[in-house]
Amino acid sequence: MLLNRPINLWTGLVTAIAGLVTSILVVAGFDPAVIAAIVGPSVTVLGLVIALIANQPPAVAVGGQISVTTPTGQPNVVATVVAPDELRPVQ
Repeated sequence: MLLNRPINLWTGLVTAIAGLVTSILVVAGFDPAVIAAIVGPSVTVLGLVIALIANQPPAVAVGGQISVTTPTGQPNVVATVVAPDELRPVQ
């Protein structure tokens, strides 16, 4: 997640903008091969940056509260993070 949006939305946005910029530059008369050589690697780098930022592991600490919601987004329960040695099997 990045700014509360899934990573696939961000990579789709970057790809759409890159396609738009490429189309505008080609229509404007620039060489398509040069544009592809510039935009292609740029989109790859942006995709990697998005993946590195968005796919960070969640940061939770012992004693922290996590709000669990239903698929529709309604609050369901608040769970408290416990240390692994405090975990007990469910009866």
